[in-house]
Amino acid sequence: MHEMALTRNVVDMVVNEAERAGASEVRAVHLTIGYVRDIVEDLFEGCFAHMAKGTVAENAVLSITRVPITVKCNKCNQVYHINVRDEKSLQCVACGEKDYVLNSGMEFFINDIEIVTPAELGAVEEIAC
Repeated sequence: MHEMALTRNVVDMVVNEAERAGASEVRAVHLTIGYVRDIVEDLFEGCFAHMAKGTVAENAVLSITRVPITVKCNKCNQVYHINVRDEKSLQCVACGEKDYVLNSGMEFFINDIEIVTPAELGAVEEIAC
């Protein structure tokens, strides 16, 4: 269950950045995660809620954008989607080769954190990560 380790890192980073910014609350955390990461979103969100209890991120909503797996053909430079469960999709759609490098799908980013500071009296601010 690698979701737990990934979630622990996200919670720690979010809490540290929010506290550094003087936040009284984290409203939302926006993540970009590639499909190669193979996380179970419901499990990840549940781990986040559990690990964030008692912190400024306790009520934060997670917004996850998933990035599909694409590869780039080493012969013709065509970028195309693959499905690792479908052997036919591993072949370049332009030239038919099966010689490629990963182009997208490994992403794991905290894009931004929406916070509220005591001085703002309910105004929302974003921290770019």
